[in-house]
Amino acid sequence: MYQINGQVILEEDYDENYQPTEEEIYDYAKVIGIDPHKESDLLWIAREGINAPLPEHWKPCQDPNADIYYFNFMSGESIWDHPCDEFYRQMVVEERRKESMNGSVDCADVEGVIVLCFNRRKQQEESRKKRHAETYETSAE
Repeated sequence: MYQINGQVILEEDYDENYQPTEEEIYDYAKVIGIDPHKESDLLWIAREGINAPLPEHWKPCQDPNADIYYFNFMSGESIWDHPCDEFYRQMVVEERRKESMNGSVDCADVEGVIVLCFNRRKQQEESRKKRHAETYETSAE
């Protein structure tokens, strides 16, 4: 830990084996836009995100008011949220999109297949009747 212009540069204390509590997972789920009670199927994203290490060149920092922010020592960018939070927010959006598409696409596919099969069967039946009629007409002459 060192200090620059009244800002404390902290070291990340990353433990890849850390097991967050359910309360921590629920709290982080809310941060990235998940309703933990209604979207329990998305909690795996929060569980993964809460354990995400800082990307390269990012450090946690503390301002004189003891507020934590993140600073990228390569680009000079500083942000209040963990640099990975936006990635996990977008992951939530993407998973919701996939879930909504799976539901509607499956139903549309099934309905489409039924209609296609019905129409194909109808065409085959009409074609068979036409061939039968032509055969009957030819043999009658």
